Amino acid sequence: MEANFLPVWKTMDTPLVSLDESHVELFSVLVLFGLSLVAMLVRRHRQPMRHLVQLVALLVFFYVVYSCLGVFGMIRNTLHGVGLIGAVFTESFFWMSLPLVVFAFTIISGPYFCGWICPTGFFQELAAMLREQVFRLVRRLPFGPSLLKPGPVKLVLVAVFFVGFMATVFALGNTKRFYVEDSSLYWAGALILLTFMVMAGWAKDRAIRALRGLSLAIIMGSAFLKSAIISPMHFAFADVRDPASALTTLVLVVASLFVSRAWCRYACPWGYLMGKLHGLSRLRVEADSSCTACGACNLVCRVDAIVNGQVRLAECQFCLACVDICPSGSISVVDLWRRQAQEAEERKSSPKSNIDASEAPGEG
Repeated sequence: MEANFLPVWKTMDTPLVSLDESHVELFSVLVLFGLSLVAMLVRRHRQPMRHLVQLVALLVFFYVVYSCLGVFGMIRNTLHGVGLIGAVFTESFFWMSLPLVVFAFTIISGPYFCGWICPTGFFQELAAMLREQVFRLVRRLPFGPSLLKPGPVKLVLVAVFFVGFMATVFALGNTKRFYVEDSSLYWAGALILLTFMVMAGWAKDRAIRALRGLSLAIIMGSAFLKSAIISPMHFAFADVRDPASALTTLVLVVASLFVSRAWCRYACPWGYLMGKLHGLSRLRVEADSSCTACGACNLVCRVDAIVNGQVRLAECQFCLACVDICPSGSISVVDLWRRQAQEAEERKSSPKSNIDASEAPGEG
């Protein structure tokens, strides 16, 4: 299909290099991980550095990772590569290499793919930043603070957007047949409804995050059944005309205007998997005993993964915003493996408990 008919087209007709059966994608992702690790070492202005890395990652995915590293595709590619083991080893590695790299870096250095590299997360980050800027402006108005409180105005806006989304889906349905790939629209519709329910108080934010596990199970099931479900933003990176993916992307961004990183909280299967791996990772964010529970970290965490220094590993995206904002320096990145090794060494080198005098053998 010609580029001028695409919903979002690239500024070039072809990628920078030929990527078919090559590992340029793998190399570019390794560079992004390395760049992120270097940026993490910069304590001062680390968050602007993170946004710069996210922008670079977006450009890399747009121009180099031409096959699209989507949140659904990452899971399907892994399972497809596993299925090829023992048959076509080279092709198996080709499909598994990118997901395995993310797995490895998550275990070694924490789930910072979500907070530093993922383009889906970056789009939500932009939406959250826009939301915060609008809130600052509204607060200056005479009745601004009352407008920002949860109320019918926001719920009506979400409801209107949902009606518009459904109308668009039905309109597109009259012009083309929806295939299995278009089932990503179900995720979009569910995301709007979940956002509305949380804002209305009908569902608890913390409780419905478990639905990410259901999302992961569905994607894995579709992979085993050889049915493709295209990720949000796929249309932009794969250079294909896909109205369903475009609509899902729009929903993802708009939902993040009402609930920051709503996709990451309620629907992302990859984020759920990263959270599980975080429980095994070497690095994690913790608060020490000097934490004053001032609440500063609560305000900067866009996925609400930390409350007064208590970090929920299953939801932390390792953006380190809480570390940077902590006024007392109580929150830091700790090396769990090193701490466990030191504790084991101390237990090993410490003398055994002295035998109680009453148990000591008596004299002649």
